[in-house]
Amino acid sequence: MDKILLAICNGLSCFIICTILFQFMNERYKKSYSNKTLYIAAEIAMGITAFGINMLNFAILNLLIWFVGVGVTVYFLYYEDADRPIRRITECEVLVLCMSVCETLGVLLLHCFLQICGISNIDVVMQYCLEVTFSKIVLIFLYYVLIKRLIKRLIKRTEAACSRKQYIIYGIMLFYSLVNMLVIVQNFRDGQKSYLSAVNMGCIVLADLYLLYYAKMADEKRYYENRVKALEQQAKMQYEYYLAQTEKYSQTVRILHDVDKHIRAIENLYGTEREHTAGEYAEAIRSTLAPLIPISYIENPILNILLTDKNAVMQEKGIHSDIKIDNVDLSYIEPIDITTIFGNLLDNAIEAAANADGDKYIFIKISAYHKMTVVHIENSCGKVKWKKRMPVSDKGKGRGIGLLNVKQSIDKYDGDLQLKQDGNRFVADLFLNS
Repeated sequence: MDKILLAICNGLSCFIICTILFQFMNERYKKSYSNKTLYIAAEIAMGITAFGINMLNFAILNLLIWFVGVGVTVYFLYYEDADRPIRRITECEVLVLCMSVCETLGVLLLHCFLQICGISNIDVVMQYCLEVTFSKIVLIFLYYVLIKRLIKRLIKRTEAACSRKQYIIYGIMLFYSLVNMLVIVQNFRDGQKSYLSAVNMGCIVLADLYLLYYAKMADEKRYYENRVKALEQQAKMQYEYYLAQTEKYSQTVRILHDVDKHIRAIENLYGTEREHTAGEYAEAIRSTLAPLIPISYIENPILNILLTDKNAVMQEKGIHSDIKIDNVDLSYIEPIDITTIFGNLLDNAIEAAANADGDKYIFIKISAYHKMTVVHIENSCGKVKWKKRMPVSDKGKGRGIGLLNVKQSIDKYDGDLQLKQDGNRFVADLFLNS
């Protein structure tokens, strides 16, 4: 029975390590082949090979087989757009090393707990089961909560943000698992054996693995839902812009249709020496043509369209606008992020200014400072509700997604957003790193 239990423990250990490694490679790189069976077979082959070596109980050889297996797999079965096989192999080998350190940390943590609780003389097989399961719990939590996010940040890849509430949930799950393990340890005092307790520990490890995996999937689902809403918002703004351009085109056709008559009328006025009336007539025509002349705020076409549309909305709502933009380069910002950041901030400013008492105004200034883009948006406002240092919208459920999208877009550029209210003045200061 002891040999069967040892085999189960080794199999569990290899399964968890293989699962984490292939999850990382599948997310980080592109697959060289479309055959899914090939990758399933590769994962099974690596697990079986590692299991066979692990049963020999040679720690160095076991670590070596993981290094070799991962290196061969990531070299032949995966690729990147700018293919750098040495970097791929190095990244995966570093991950294996980090996982080994996490497991060692878990074993040391277990022995500290045993010493603190005064538990000794544990059966060799039971102690091995404890070390495997305890170290895997520590590995799983450190990978999903810390290592995985750290790797994404180092390679500057966008990752779903983890809220404070989610970290609290992860902490509760870890605490619950460790407490369960320590309760089970009591069954192993003075050399006692409990095979059901050992199996229970394995089930706890598997439950933690899949619970954290689904928690990660929930984070990513929420992140991509926000991205979809940001894309929908951008598409809506572009659609509204094209509608406005269609209206301007129709207006232009109507004006051009009468241009010839206007010119003849002005000629007749000059011919009858009524220059003053002719000048007024020309000024009226100039005013009619003015809305058809596009305003150029900035060279970035997306932001220029957005500012033009929002300025038109401000005029309709009786909001005085003042837009000052220095010679700044925003080419490093993706179009969807420009729409998300400026669209949401300006929508909020317009809504607040429109509902404000007294003078209604919005002041926008965009400037460059060293390698940073500095955006200052100031508007008149009424009473603003705050929660956790963020303004709370009273527009109903699901309408607070705007600032969440803004913060996610800003984080991609190591930026910062500062919001504050000073009486009837609301200020949003935005900093983006190019």
